[in-house]
Amino acid sequence: MTATADMAPDAIRAAQGSADDVAFQRNLYTDPNATRRQLHWDRRHFVMDRVQRYSQPGDRLLEIGVGCGIFTEEMAGSGRHVDAVDIHPAYLANVAGKPGISVHQRDATQKLGLGPHQLAICSEVLEHVPPAGSQGLLDAVHDSLEPGGHFILTTPQRWATVELMARLFKFPAVLWLARKIYGHAEELGHINLLTASQLGAQIEKAGFEVVEQKRFGFYLPLLAEAGGKPGAKLLKALDRTLAKVPVLRGLLWTQGYVLKKLTS
Repeated sequence: MTATADMAPDAIRAAQGSADDVAFQRNLYTDPNATRRQLHWDRRHFVMDRVQRYSQPGDRLLEIGVGCGIFTEEMAGSGRHVDAVDIHPAYLANVAGKPGISVHQRDATQKLGLGPHQLAICSEVLEHVPPAGSQGLLDAVHDSLEPGGHFILTTPQRWATVELMARLFKFPAVLWLARKIYGHAEELGHINLLTASQLGAQIEKAGFEVVEQKRFGFYLPLLAEAGGKPGAKLLKALDRTLAKVPVLRGLLWTQGYVLKKLTS
């Protein structure tokens, strides 16, 4: 494992994590609730479909924020070499030593010194970065890509229904109820929630061109938790409808991008 000697004080996350965190993240994809499971699978499909589309076996890929390693392992398993970057040792330990994966403990708001890469991904990490480091992360990824390289980015939208509900977790009664429903619930730690226009300005400043932008993932607590598969199906239909309405698409959870490093 490669580690920097002096991580910045406003590093992406506290340098901690555990096997329990790894297991919790991985279990999101097998959640018994159809809506919650679909929200995470939709994001996974968005990322991995674009990985296949914009890279090929043998390419060198960069992943910012390894988490449970589900993307890391799938990319390496398809013949790509992955430089996996995270500030959590436990997340890196989960994928260390596996074929096609090199792990690097880094603060990704600083220059990484790992390039060049043909493609980079950063899924559900930017919201954990202190606002002062948000631009730095995008700049670091840009610096790590070869000219014309692609960057797949996902992060929650500031006014998404999921995020609005999560803000209520600061009230003990609401947090207690959430733990009863989910079995495990904590404040999300999303300290850098951006609107599409705010993120767009940072993307442009970093020197990326937007190739694709998509917003998806609709959640309404009562319908999601009590509606079962019919509720999940209805929410999916509402998801597609809201994505077409500019004034309402900000309620969708995920904003996903394919970005391209400009060649000049």
